[in-house]
Amino acid sequence: MKRTVTLAAMLLIALAEYAQTSYTYTLPTIEGSTLSNWRTFTFPGTTPTTGDGTLTFEWRACWQDVFGSSSKIWIEFETSPGSYTQVYYETGNNSDCVALSRTTNVSAPVLINALNTGNGDLNGRVKVQDACYPGVGCAFYNDPQVLGLTLTYDTHAANFTAVDAGICPGGIVQFTDASVNSPSSYEWLFPGGDPATSALQDPAVQYNTPGSYDVTLIVVTTDGPDTLTIPDFVTVNDLPLADAGADETVCAGNSVQLQAGGGTTYEWFPATGLSDANVDDPVATPAATTSYTVLVTDANGCQASDFVVLTVQPLPQVVASAGNNTICLGDTAYIVATGASLYQWSPNLFISGTSGAAVYAWPTSTFSWTVTGTDAFGCVNDTTYTLNVVPPPAAPTVTFDGADVTTAAVASAYQWYLNGQIIPGATQQSWTPTMNGNYSVTITDANGCTAQSLPVYYGSVGLQGIEAQGVRVHPQPAGDLLVIEGIHGKAVARLYDAGGRVVLLQQLDGTPRATLSLMGIPSGSYVLEVEGAAGVERMPVVRE
Repeated sequence: MKRTVTLAAMLLIALAEYAQTSYTYTLPTIEGSTLSNWRTFTFPGTTPTTGDGTLTFEWRACWQDVFGSSSKIWIEFETSPGSYTQVYYETGNNSDCVALSRTTNVSAPVLINALNTGNGDLNGRVKVQDACYPGVGCAFYNDPQVLGLTLTYDTHAANFTAVDAGICPGGIVQFTDASVNSPSSYEWLFPGGDPATSALQDPAVQYNTPGSYDVTLIVVTTDGPDTLTIPDFVTVNDLPLADAGADETVCAGNSVQLQAGGGTTYEWFPATGLSDANVDDPVATPAATTSYTVLVTDANGCQASDFVVLTVQPLPQVVASAGNNTICLGDTAYIVATGASLYQWSPNLFISGTSGAAVYAWPTSTFSWTVTGTDAFGCVNDTTYTLNVVPPPAAPTVTFDGADVTTAAVASAYQWYLNGQIIPGATQQSWTPTMNGNYSVTITDANGCTAQSLPVYYGSVGLQGIEAQGVRVHPQPAGDLLVIEGIHGKAVARLYDAGGRVVLLQQLDGTPRATLSLMGIPSGSYVLEVEGAAGVERMPVVRE
C-alpha cells in the first residue's frame, strides 16, 4: 500500500536525530526521436529523505535556424498515483547538438511525495522538444538525448518497509528493516499496535481498531543514532457493513431471492438450497427452516458476516367433505372445506359458488372439483374432491296380505305412513293397520336413498264392497275429466294424493252422475273418497 508523507511528517523527522547517508543513482542515457513524447524512468531502491534532493544531467538537441524554434526539456516526478509535478523546465536552447550540463534542486516536499508514491522507487518522466526531425536537419541519429540523469539526496540510516500496511481490524503487519549502515540496535514505536514497542529487527504487530497509525524506528549505527517516523504508515480499514437482508417466510417448495449488501464479493453458508453461493442475490429454495450466513468481503479485503433466517411454512392441508361423500340423484350436498383460510372451487358447475369454505352441490352424476386453499402466510395447496351420485331405489308397491299391508321391495329401512303422517314404530317390511285410511311406505337403500309408494286405502269394506254399492268412476286412467256414477243423494267428493293430502274437493248435488275436472292435477295415482248419507266410499283413480 502506498503512503504519502506530509511536510509535517518531514518536520518531525527533521527534529529527530539522524545519521546521514547519501542516496545516489544514475540512469542510462535516454535518447531517440520518441523523446518528443513523454518517456518514463525509475530510480530504484529509494529510501526516505532527510531534506531536499539534487537532480543532475546533460541534455542536447539538434537545432538549425531554418526551423525558427528553440529546443525545450521537461522533467517531472510522480508525486501521487497518476499525477506528476514538474521539477525542471528549460527553453531557448539554440545550440546544435551541444551537451548542456544542468543541476536542479528538488524540494523536500516534492521529493518526499515522490518517494512515498513509488513505495521504494521513484518514478518520473522526461520530454525533449527540438527544432528538427530525424533525417531532416538532425546532426545525429539518436537526437535528442538526456545523459547521466542522476538523483542524489541525503537519507536516513533508519528505514523500514511492510508488504501491506493497509489491513483489516485484527490484522497483522509484518515490518521489515531496510536500514543502512548495519544498525547495532533497534527501537520500534507502534502507537495503536500490539505490541506497542519492539526491539526486534523485523517485528510483527497486530492492529485491532480502525484508523491510521504512525510508526517510528530508532536505530544506532557507526554514524550514531537515527530516528525515522512515518505518520499514518499503517491504515486499519473499517469492516464492511454486512447485510444479509430481512428474515422471510417461504412456503414449502417455493423459492425466494436473497439480497446481501456491503461488499464486493459474497459467499453464503450453507450452500444447500441456493442457486449460487457466491453471488449477492442467490435464489433460495430451502427444504426446511434454514439460517443462511453471508461472508461479505469489501474492496480492502476486509470481511464481516450477517445471517438471515428463512422460515419454511408447510403448505395447508386442504380437506373437503360432505359426510359420506355420496348423495342420491336429485339431492343436494353441503360440502365443507377445512385446512386453510381462503378457498376457491373449480369448475363452476353444479355448485352454489366458487369461493368460501362451504358450498352446495347438485351434480346429476358423480363429479369432481378442485379446491384450492390459501393460508394466512399466503401458502397455497389444493385437493380434488369427488362427490358420488347414486340412483334412488325403485318406488315400492303396497299390497294387502290378509290383515297386513306389505311391500315386496327389499330395503335397508322402512317407514309406514297413514294419511301422509308417520306411523311411529312402523319400520318393518309389513304393517298391520289399526284403523282405516290411506297407507303408504318409504324405503331406504344401503346408500341412504329413499323412494315412496303410492297410497293404498285400507278399510273394513274393501274395494269389492264399494263397487257392490254401485259407485264407480271412469275412464281409468282419467284425462282432464273424471265421471262418477251411482251416487245416492247429496255427497262430498275428495281426491287424495299419495301423501294423503286432499288435492280436490267438490260438492255433489245429488244427481246419480257427476263430473270432476282434473285440470291442473299432476299425473299419478290417487284415492277418490265419496262421502254421503249412505256412508263413505273410496276407490283408486289413476290420472294420466
